[in-house]
Amino acid sequence: IVADMLSGAIACIGFTWIASPACTELEVVMMDWLGKMLDLPAEFLACSGGKGGGVIQGTASESTLVALLGAKAKKVQEVKAEHPEWDEHTIIGKLVGYCSDQAHSSVERAGLLGGVKLRSVPSENHRMRGDALEKAIQQDLADGLIPFYAVVTLGTTNSCAFDYLDECGPVGNKHKVWIHVDAAYAGSAFICPE
Repeated sequence: IVADMLSGAIACIGFTWIASPACTELEVVMMDWLGKMLDLPAEFLACSGGKGGGVIQGTASESTLVALLGAKAKKVQEVKAEHPEWDEHTIIGKLVGYCSDQAHSSVERAGLLGGVKLRSVPSENHRMRGDALEKAIQQDLADGLIPFYAVVTLGTTNSCAFDYLDECGPVGNKHKVWIHVDAAYAGSAFICPE
């Protein structure tokens, strides 16, 4: 709220750093405030001096799409380096992402807008498990597809269920799959110490 008041007082259009350095710097500092409130590890923060930090999107749906597009671009670049003979169209045709069958409709919409396949992973008691994600990835690898992105929901919209991030995260790391944490519905609860 304080950051919003400050950006309102600056009265800027903060599209890029060049358009408004003050607004951009305020966003960086505010994202670090949020990261610290959530007790994220230092590597997630811009003030850590590493690759951490973040930006504010207009909506949760926009965040999901931006994450998918970032993951897509990163994976296309990785695969091009491994297979220089493949063109971008071939690579994109093989990309596959994952989400729980309980994920918000915006995840499916992001896949459509991003032009990639998204696979719905069956949940257990409304929660995606790591072994289910692993099974889906293994099947797609066997079919010659390229896993690149998975959405883990912390607070599904329909039941407020939390996917098993502690199980799905390591599966994503194992297969070099970008894990997007969709916490739009209940993620703010992580600010509470309990």
